[in-house]
Amino acid sequence: VAQPAGVALALRPYQLHGLAWLQHLREQGLAGILADDMGLGKTAQALAHIVCEKAAGRLDQPALVVVPTSLLFNWQHEAARIAPGLRLTTWHGPDRSAAQLADADIVLTTYALVWRDLRTLAARPWHLLILDEAQSVKNAQARAARALRRLEVRHHLALTGTPLENHLGELWSLFDLLMPGFLGDSR
Repeated sequence: VAQPAGVALALRPYQLHGLAWLQHLREQGLAGILADDMGLGKTAQALAHIVCEKAAGRLDQPALVVVPTSLLFNWQHEAARIAPGLRLTTWHGPDRSAAQLADADIVLTTYALVWRDLRTLAARPWHLLILDEAQSVKNAQARAARALRRLEVRHHLALTGTPLENHLGELWSLFDLLMPGFLGDSR
């Protein structure tokens, strides 16, 4: 994959390789986990993936990016810096309204708000669901994990530096959210 037009950051060769992998997953109808060390550009690769989807005309519904609250500002900053042509809406704060979602390319929200605002978020389809710090849903029974399973999404992607911390059940939980049934049941 060549450097995408619309990405204002020169992606490194390994990031272009990662972007090619993300595009391949989408082409094959597969979800995936982009797991690498902190600081290697998972956010940049995910934003470049969204730019490619928009450029190809496939982003006819927004991408929903779910992050811990502590990363909202970072994602806002990175989106403005890396993909300035994308329209970002932050679904956070007391004045949330479904009208905010209408013209967005990316809707940025938190794990806590997904289950609190499930009715509004589930009322529309999403082109892409990106879970940053995806270990936040390592418990399949957590409210956020259960809520995320109820969204209508074409393509799923998890970003994490720690896909497995304690036991294989955590990895199973991520895959069950990304590709239900792919790894069988939790046993």
